[in-house]
Amino acid sequence: MKDYLPYAAGALAGLLVALLISGLLTLTGTPQLVLFALLPVAGGAVVERVWHRRPDNS
Repeated sequence: MKDYLPYAAGALAGLLVALLISGLLTLTGTPQLVLFALLPVAGGAVVERVWHRRPDNS
């Protein structure tokens, strides 16, 4: 379970960014759906990759 923590934190950060962008640009429909589908996944992947590349996590 501990191994999923970096991904979950990144997904939460991506979700918050998606909410912010959607609110600022008042997106609806397909663009909003794409935003909410891609940003949490991308955020989770980026944070997990950075977390595992740190030298003290070997």
